[in-house]
Parts: sequence; C-alpha cells; structure tokens
Amino acid sequence: MRRLAGLWLFLLLSGPASLAQAQEAWLITYGPGSHVWERFGHNALWLRDEATGLDHSFSFGYFELDRPGFHTDFARGIMLYYGAVATPEREFAFYRGRDRTITLQRLNLDSTQISKLYQLLDAAIFPQPQYYQYHYYLANCSTWLRDLLDQVLGDQIADQLKAEPARLNFRDHTRRLTTEQFWLHTGMMLLLGPKIDEPRTAWEEAFLPEALADWLDRVELDTGPLVLEREETFTSKTHHPPEHATGPWLLSLLLGLLFAGLILTGLRWPGIWTGIFRVLGILAAGMAGTAVFVMWFGSGHEFTWRNAMGLLLHPFWWLLLLPLPAGLKRKLLAALAVGVLVGTVWLAVPLGQWRLDQLLLVVPVLTSLLLVSWVKLAN
Repeated sequence: MRRLAGLWLFLLLSGPASLAQAQEAWLITYGPGSHVWERFGHNALWLRDEATGLDHSFSFGYFELDRPGFHTDFARGIMLYYGAVATPEREFAFYRGRDRTITLQRLNLDSTQISKLYQLLDAAIFPQPQYYQYHYYLANCSTWLRDLLDQVLGDQIADQLKAEPARLNFRDHTRRLTTEQFWLHTGMMLLLGPKIDEPRTAWEEAFLPEALADWLDRVELDTGPLVLEREETFTSKTHHPPEHATGPWLLSLLLGLLFAGLILTGLRWPGIWTGIFRVLGILAAGMAGTAVFVMWFGSGHEFTWRNAMGLLLHPFWWLLLLPLPAGLKRKLLAALAVGVLVGTVWLAVPLGQWRLDQLLLVVPVLTSLLLVSWVKLAN
C-alpha cells in the first residue's frame, strides 16, 4: 500500500515546481512499539500546501521480508531498505492502532527551502523502491531526515549538533529501549561489540527519532529557532521506555542461578536426567558462542566485531561433549576457565564493554558447567 501511495503521489506531483507554494513542513516522530523493528521508533517529514492539495509524509527505513535472499543478506550485513510516501491520516491511524506516541514539530523553513527538500526527497524515493544500504545506527530512517534537513539548511544543524556531546551512547540507548523484552535485550547485548560503547555526539545520537526531535528543539537558525511549535497528538498507553539505561539485572541473575542450580544437581544426583541439564548448558553456550563468532568474523555488521563476550561464549564449549582423552580434556577445561575469568573481569569493569546484566546470566551457568565437568572427569 505504501508503494501505491508513493506512485500515486509521484504521478500527481510530476515535478518540483508543483511544490513551489508549499507552506508547511513538519517532523513527525513515532514512539516505540511492540515488535523488534519498532523498539527504536520511527519518523517522517510531512509536507503540506493547501493551495496545491499536497498533504503527504515522506520517510525511510522500509524493508521487504518476502524479498528473495532477505534473511541471508541481513545476516551478512547487507540490508537493502527504501523510502516511501503516505497520507498522514492513514499513517496516524496506523500508529495509533499500534499504540505508538505521535509527536509533531513545525519546522522553520520557507517555501524555497521546502521546495528543495521535496526535490531531495523525490530523488531519494523515486523510482520506488530505490534501495539504500541500511545501518541501524548510521543510516536509518532518522539519519536520512537529519541529513536532508541539514543539506537544505546549509549545514546549520551539523555545525551545532556535532559540537554537543550525546546524552547517551549507542549501547545505553539500545539497553533502555529493549529492557522490556528480556530475550531481545539479552541477545542484542551479547552480540554487540565495543563500537557501541564509544562516546558519541548529538549529531550521531540523532540516529534515534526521539533524540533527533529533542535536539532539533535546541537548534537555532539565522532566522530563529528551527522548531516553531511542538505538539504530542497521541500518547501511548503502554510503551514508555525509561529515560536512562537500565538492564534486567535481577531477572538475569535469577535465571542464571536457576539454570546453574539445575546443572549442579548432577553432582548430588548423577544420572541421565540430571546430565541432561549439563548437556543443554553446553549446547546453549556453544550455540551462543557460535553466534558471537559468526557475527564477528563472518558478517558485515561491524558493530558486532571485537566482542569481548567471545572470551566466555564460543564454539569450543561443544568440545566438552566429545570423548576426549583425560589429559586433553583437563587442558580444555583449564582454557575454558581462563576465558571465563578474563572475560568476566573485562566485562565487569565499566571502562570498556561493560555488561553486568549479561554476566549475571552467563557466568553462573558457565561456572557450573566447568565444575560439573571437572568432577565428572575426576571420577
């Protein structure tokens, strides 16, 4: 339906001149939703002109799950996304139906600037779909709008935001926006590497739609403030992420201790059923470690590279399931124990890749696996 709307608009507005009398430009910010791809919000540019009948929103960050090879490309870091056009009435109805907050900001742009903005949007979206290489932090729906507005305003946005430090870095924003969904949060925190821990500028923080909206409130143009008015037209009843980075530390600890306890029952009651928990733990550690290594060494997702979690989670855990000679297995257990110790210290110190909530889940399980495996070998 978005494609049809975009094609209809393209035929209706057959050239940039049709926008010469445009009078209003608004930034629309949609809050987080329930689905994975909704957790970071969305935004759009809304251009209006009653004289010509123009009343459409333009946005980026759309993908096609049914495109052949989409999932394989995504895993490799090849993410082909595109822009689209819609009518605000249908767009607002959709986001209200998803219970996602809608915020509007009227921008201080004259008709010439809006005409240029339309030309840039038209060139970026049509012919549709016009694919671009998406990046969840560096080239998404929000960075597209940030860059287009900055181009229209002669770098006035970049000049101000690049000089300001971000409120939070990429990991802190990711942590606070996913903390309500435990397994999504845990999976992302386990896979993402040190690049998201680096300090960022306000310009980079504007990858997040809500951050872009907040920072634009502070931008001052030669003609006055960039944002002339701001209004929240719909407020979500259920989606209210915390302002600061948090983690499900208590739940992580409880689950880690529970699973570790189940594994340790093999020391008190050795047998087939208690041994199953040890095998499941080894399989889980090996699978998680394989995911960490594949994303680091086998994908184009550079924000998953150099991940210190690879010291704790790696495919070598699977070797514990093999009938290795006792001497070799002792060396393997010693190497695994060193990895767990070094990785725990590295990730527990808030100087690099600080991930206390993941350690509370992973370390009890890995420690119990090492202990039970050592006792089993000794007997």
